[in-house]
Amino acid sequence: MALTVKISDSEETGEGTQEEVPRPSVKIQLNLRKTIDGNLLIFDHHDVDIAVMPKKRKIVAFPKDRKTDDIYHVQDRFFKFLADKGIISLGAISGGSIYGSLEAVYPESEEEGINPLDVVLYAISKFIEKESEHLRLDKQFDDEFEKDLTEPDEDDSTELGEVPHAGQKGSIRPGYIYSPYGISSVYRYE
Repeated sequence: MALTVKISDSEETGEGTQEEVPRPSVKIQLNLRKTIDGNLLIFDHHDVDIAVMPKKRKIVAFPKDRKTDDIYHVQDRFFKFLADKGIISLGAISGGSIYGSLEAVYPESEEEGINPLDVVLYAISKFIEKESEHLRLDKQFDDEFEKDLTEPDEDDSTELGEVPHAGQKGSIRPGYIYSPYGISSVYRYE
């Protein structure tokens, strides 16, 4: 038994004619610049800059100033997000020609009236929204850690003179080691 599925943007009415369903318009805000050759550069993310090249149908994620291990994880999350949304395939991801960059090619749209560039930009804006919560939590953790170091609580600090002085503290006893590494007694000259 064969099953036929028809996917359409319009709804059929009782008379057999089709009524067009308007597509919703979506507004996104990105810190975006357009280059002379038509590429789009997106600077909204804290760790990476994203370039969309419509002529080549390519998306490239470049690290910003610092190149750490965290940058690869951000790029990995970014391209996995795009793959989960159906924008790219995981096989399309490769290392870029610039050090530390990753890139992927997005396909042409099979449906008429759908601009793949619009879909890519919408998906990138959704990724940046999702990452903003991650970045906010990272900043909050760093701020709390710094506050704990610079302004400790009563339980985590002591007043000067509160800790009694001892003649010997730690594992290195004063006067016991007479040479580097304490191995002078291993070699004896007789």
